[in-house]
Order: sequence, then C-alpha cells, then structure tokens
Amino acid sequence: MASRDRVGGGPPRGRGEPGNVRPRLSLKVKFTLALGGLLALTTVSLGWILLLQVEKSALKDLRDKATILAKGLADGSELGVFTHNADLLDPVLAPLREQTDVAYAGVADERGAILAEHLVPGIARPADWAAAASPRAGAARGGPLLIRGRREARGVAVDYVAAPILSGRAAIGEDVGLLLGGVPAASRRRIGTVCVGVSTAGVMQRLHLLRGRLALAALAVLLAGMAIAVLLVRVIVEPVKNLVHATERIAAGDLGILLEHGSRDEIGALADSFNTMTLRLRESRQALETSNADLEDKVRERTRALQDAHAQLIQAEKMSVVGQLVSGVAHELNNPLAGVLGYSQLLQRKGVQGDIARGLQKIESEAERCKRIVQNLLIFARKHKPQKSLVDLNAVVESTLELRAYHLKVDNVTVVRDLEAGLPRTMADMNQMQQVLLNMINNAQHAMADIVRQRVLTLRSRHRDGRIVIAISDTGSGIPPEHLPRVFDPFFTTKEVGRGTGLGLSICYGIVQEHRGSIDVRSQPDAGTTFTIDLPIQADESGAEPEAMSLQEVMGGSPTRKGRILLVDDEKSILDVIGDVLRMDGHNVETTTSGSTALGRVRQERFDVILSDLKMPGMSGQELFERLAEIDGSLSKRLVFTTGDLASPETLDFLERTGNPYLQKPFDLNSVRRLVQAMLSGAPGPVSSS
Repeated sequence: MASRDRVGGGPPRGRGEPGNVRPRLSLKVKFTLALGGLLALTTVSLGWILLLQVEKSALKDLRDKATILAKGLADGSELGVFTHNADLLDPVLAPLREQTDVAYAGVADERGAILAEHLVPGIARPADWAAAASPRAGAARGGPLLIRGRREARGVAVDYVAAPILSGRAAIGEDVGLLLGGVPAASRRRIGTVCVGVSTAGVMQRLHLLRGRLALAALAVLLAGMAIAVLLVRVIVEPVKNLVHATERIAAGDLGILLEHGSRDEIGALADSFNTMTLRLRESRQALETSNADLEDKVRERTRALQDAHAQLIQAEKMSVVGQLVSGVAHELNNPLAGVLGYSQLLQRKGVQGDIARGLQKIESEAERCKRIVQNLLIFARKHKPQKSLVDLNAVVESTLELRAYHLKVDNVTVVRDLEAGLPRTMADMNQMQQVLLNMINNAQHAMADIVRQRVLTLRSRHRDGRIVIAISDTGSGIPPEHLPRVFDPFFTTKEVGRGTGLGLSICYGIVQEHRGSIDVRSQPDAGTTFTIDLPIQADESGAEPEAMSLQEVMGGSPTRKGRILLVDDEKSILDVIGDVLRMDGHNVETTTSGSTALGRVRQERFDVILSDLKMPGMSGQELFERLAEIDGSLSKRLVFTTGDLASPETLDFLERTGNPYLQKPFDLNSVRRLVQAMLSGAPGPVSSS
C-alpha cells in the first residue's frame, strides 16, 4: 500500500524534473501585479473622470457668471451710452473691477467706439468683440453671445461674453426706466454693446489643488490594495501551489499523497475533495489491477467467439457461391435425366420381357436415384421461402426417431430423450426439419457402427432467450480436428465410397439457414460428436403460400379425353419421349424446339394444351406466356411449364404469379399424362408435379 505523505507547503519544482517548466513569473507575483494594476487603473480612471466633471462644471459656472454680468452691465449702461457720458458708466463698471474672476469689462456705442472699460494688466483687449455682438451675429434681440475663449501669454484662458445695450428712449431726458420691462424687445433698438471677459485662472488653481489631493488618495488606495494582495496571496495562492504540487505527484503515479489544511472555507473544502479523489483513485487502481486477469480471460473468450463467427461467415459465403453453381449444374442434369427416365418408362410400357425388362428396371431405378440426388442439390441451393407452419419440434424429434427406431434397435443403439416439456411452437417447415434430424440421426448411427463400447444417441431440446436449441449427441468415433471446418462443404464426406454423397450436412446447413438459424458441431476423436441446431422462435406469419393441389385431387381418374398438344423444348430427347407417350394416349401432338416457332403455330392453329420449357434459347417460356396473353388471355391459361430450375427465386415468383401448372424435371411420364388430362378436363387452380 502506498504511503500517505502529508503536504502542507510543497517545494518548488526542480528544473531537472521531466515535464516541469519553471514559470518566469510566479502566481504570487502575477496576482500582486494584477491586483495592484487593477486598483491603480481604477483609481486613476475615477480621478480623471472626476476632474473632467469638476472642470466642466466650473467652466460652465464661470461662463454663466460672465453671461449674467454682461446682461447686468448692459442694463446699467443704457443711460450712459444713450447720453455718451463716461462718468455715468464708471459706477456701473466699479462692481466688476472688484470681481477677481473678471479680466475685462467694456462698454461701446452702436458704432463700436469704446466709452468705458476695465482691463486687468497682462490681458489683451479683444479687438472684435463689438463686431461679434452686431445685429448680424444675432444680438439684436437682447440675448448675450459667447464670443470665444482666448489663452493669453501667461497661460490664462479668458472667456468673453458680449451683450447688446437696448433702449426704448426716444430723446434725452425721457424717463422710461420704469417702462423698460413693458416695452417689447422688437420695439427696442440697439444703442451699444458691452463685453465681459472672465478668467479661468481661479478655476485652474482649484483644479490643480484637487489633482494633488486625488493623487495622494490614489497612492493611499494603491498601497492598501498591495497590502490586501499580499494577504490574499498567503490565503489563496499558497494552498493552490500545494495543490498543484500534489496533482503533479498524482500524475506521476504517486497516489499516497494527501493535503493538510486547517481552514473550513472553500480552500479547505477543495483540499478535502482532493483527498477524497486521491483515495478513490487508489481504490480504483487496486480494483483495476484485480480485474486485469479476468479481462484478459474475457478477451480470449471473445476472440474465440469472433473466430467462430468468422468461420461461420466464410462458410455461409462459400455455401452461397456453391449454391449458385449447384443450381446451374442441377438444371443441366435434369434435361438429359428426364430423357433417360422417360425412355426407360416408355420402353417398359411397350411390354418387353426377360433380361431387357430387368435392364430397363435397373435403368429406371438408377435414374430415380440420380433424380433424388439432383433434388437434394436443388434443396441445398434453394433460396425461396420454405412452406412454414406452427411446429412442435419435440413432436418432430419423436416422429423422426420412430422412422429410425427399428434400425437403431438392430444396431444396439440406446436412445436417450432429454426433451424440455412445454417447448414453444415455432414457424418451420416440418418436412425440412424432419429431413435435417433424420440426416443427423443417420450420421450418428453410422459413426457408432464400428465401435465396441456402449452406443448412446442423445437428443436434447431447450428453450432459452427466445430461441430453441436441439442437440444430437453420439458416442461414436468422432470427427478428426482437421475435418471439422469442412463438414458442411458440399460433396465432402469421411465415409467410405458408396455410403454417402457428401450432400447431407450441406443440405441440413441450407435448411437451417433458411429458418434463420445456425448449426454447429463439436467433436473429439474417440469421444463422440454433438450437432447443435439453434432456431429462433417465430410467431405465425401472415400471407403463407397456399399448398398446391395434388395431381390425384385434380384428376380423379385416368386419361379419357383426346386433344391437340403442342410441345416446346430445346431438348430433342424430351420432345420425342413426351410426344411418344402422349401419342400412345391418342393425342394429336406437334413439337418444336423454338418459342418463336411455337408462337407462329399458335396464331395459325388451335391447341388445347401447350407444354413449354421455361428456359430456352431465343424466346423463353416466360416470354411466350406474355406474348400469348397479349394475343388472347385464354391461350396463356392453356400453357403448362416444364423446368429443372426451381431453385431460382425468379422462377418461383413467376410460377406463383401466373398460377399456371408446371412439371419439375426429371418428371414421371404418368405425371405428364395425368396433367395433360387435367388441363383437357378444365381443372382449375395451380398444379405441380415432380
């Protein structure tokens, strides 16, 4: 267990430590400079704003004072200007001379001649103040006018205000002083101008004193802020520094470090959180180290599962490719096989005896054997949806065992049934599932045929997680490990010549795949083999395909009616054998190897039944059907198809869509005869025969 070091003030990081870089400025210095700069900036900004406001207010008050003085001077100078008597103007200017802020005061007549003035030494007289207050400048209505501010040689700024002198007198000696307030401004005339200039020296002096005081206040605030910054550094930065040091040690893998603190504020809460995090990290690392071994085992297990899934994927792809090949091969075999089987049956019908009859029977028997092999190939390659219904798989297992009960008993095989009671029913093709189980049981029986120990066949069924699992186990010789990956390959077999074609497990694989399931095999040499079938539980499906009517149901008797028959097939041998047997029944038969030729004959003659192969060079049977439907819908209903490729989904879709009868090659000649008679009798519904 890691030691618990207590950190109260971590040492500075060394330059040689990897990943550590000494900062140019520490957090303490940055914090102090930032706080001091903020306080200085705030103080200066507020002082500057205050000075601007004070200066603006003082200058406004000074100008307002100049305006008031100018208006008072204009009112008091009316009589002196009207009489051009300077002695009357001196008493008016006397109060202005006592004002320290007044730098200039002057009175002029209407021609601009100065009658009296007061001028502070060092202040220049404004030369244009009388012109500025002329009627053109807007002073005729009695309002004062700010001329402008001037900065004299001593650096003193002076603001000048001019105001007109208005009078309502008409002659000397007329006393209108008491009437001036009642005389309208429009009826009073301008008789002169006054000008008052106020100095900003007093304002500037007061502002200078204010600046000094503000500077002292700012310095005091800055010093107080620096002291507060130092205190905050000790309270905040030092614990943060310790936290950084402890974090670096944790990053390096040292989980034995804890922080010490004596505060109950946010810094203390942060330290407590850090210590809690450290303890949990320590526990998590211990738990992680403990689970590493289990994780490695799980990884190995998942790897094996992925390898198995990959092998199944390769197998599925292989079966898909081989299925396409098998479909084509089966179709090509069906045509000559139909001729062999047909001619053997035709010759036997002619009543041959002796060795010839026995030879024909052998030919027919072997041809039937080839027919079954080809049908198995087509089952293996079939991609269409099986005919499904709700099936009890336990019942399928029991019925399959009954089929093999005698053979198992003769071979001294003990059958153990371990079937789960109440197994759910699922949608499946019962015949196909019985074929799969029968094949598995046969393989198990053959595997135990040569062993001397006890022979036991065990069948188990289980329901779990929405799936049904059926296992078939034997105590036979087992399958060699090198053969296990190939047991589902077509034509692969470990049996001696004559005991197997190598198609059984391939067909089982295809059937289980069609049922959306999987099949697996486990085997050990001299210990036995177990095949496991895993199927999903599926509910009843809507739209299930109706079962085709059997030929016996359609016919109900032997051929009695004669008709005109047209045979269309690119295989000459098939045309000959079917033509001969139908002619023996008394039908008028014509043959052709071309779909286009058949179409021409139909346009010229009437035929009761047309037998056509689906796949032919040039015009196919499907195209012939469509052309006949265009000519006359009743003609297309007289068409019977022959095909050796029921593994093709396109072929099945076409046959289901048309609803016309069809014969699967190689077919029995009696099936051909019965189907032709059914068509001549007008039997409705689809008819299929193999």
